[in-house]
Amino acid sequence: MSNKEKHAFITGATGFVGGALAEKLTADGWTVTALVRPQSDTARLSALDVSLAFGDVCQPEGLAEAMSGANVVFHCAALTGVGHRSADIHRVIAQGTNNLLDAAYKSEVQRFVYVSSVAVYELSDAGVCDEQHALLSSSIDPYAQAKIAAEKACFEACHAGQLETTIVRPVFIYGPGDRRGGFLPELASMMAEGKFKLIGGGANRIPLVYISDLTDMLLRCAVRPEAVGQAYNACSKAPPTWQGFARSLSGVLGVAQPGSVPATLVRPIAGLLEFLAKVQLLRTLPLSKVAVNLLAMDLEFPADKAERELGYVSQIGFAEGVVRCLPMLKELQWVK
Repeated sequence: MSNKEKHAFITGATGFVGGALAEKLTADGWTVTALVRPQSDTARLSALDVSLAFGDVCQPEGLAEAMSGANVVFHCAALTGVGHRSADIHRVIAQGTNNLLDAAYKSEVQRFVYVSSVAVYELSDAGVCDEQHALLSSSIDPYAQAKIAAEKACFEACHAGQLETTIVRPVFIYGPGDRRGGFLPELASMMAEGKFKLIGGGANRIPLVYISDLTDMLLRCAVRPEAVGQAYNACSKAPPTWQGFARSLSGVLGVAQPGSVPATLVRPIAGLLEFLAKVQLLRTLPLSKVAVNLLAMDLEFPADKAERELGYVSQIGFAEGVVRCLPMLKELQWVK
């Protein structure tokens, strides 16, 4: 791809993944336009050679104009399922993706790379979940539902010949640049306060992907012809167990190792919370069965397909990754 063709439009660029991607793309000589809301903190982007386009994925007016000239859209914006209403999650993730697909088609964008999640998979049984694994057929989890709907819209746009779309399904993402409320900072916070518990003893593996490995895969999906119409898992090799992960993180933090609660206790609680959300007695869903499965099951999300088709190879293992996160954890004051 020539420099003239290397113009990316990024959503979620003020977040963890989108911000890291903006850094990688600008370093690689791309022209980058970031969609940001007026109230967003753009300090990180201001240090980069990034053009800011003010707007919102939920407001289709102006999106096509904002991405004019871009030949690749990286859609990284999302809402998590914790602390947000189901309607808002659907509006941002599902409808927001539809708005962007429409705008990309009108702007004659060539490639659309969507950051989804392994939460879309049916996780009723422990084992290997490759890209052919069944997706959730029914779930009260609004995040999983919205991600599945967004993926469907992407595939439909590709099959209709409107856009070249690619789906990336990351596991738990960690690395420098994450903020309070993110995966690793949140676990560090809970562990430092003695609130974190392993589920079922922690002998199961924790699927992780380091942030630079994820951005490398996203870039490959944008430029490789093999990626068109495909979905790819994004996961590092040799993941640690939850027990090993907790041992390493508690050692770094200088706190006691967390205890454990039985999965047989947590799953019914998650089921009850889902029921209360379904009958609208809860506005937000604090814990879902999908989340419990990701925490309690011994699951593997191999990235073999990306290795085979895109030449992707994860570079950062957990031992090195957690060391690289030390400055961030110290800045957030979780390291004693």
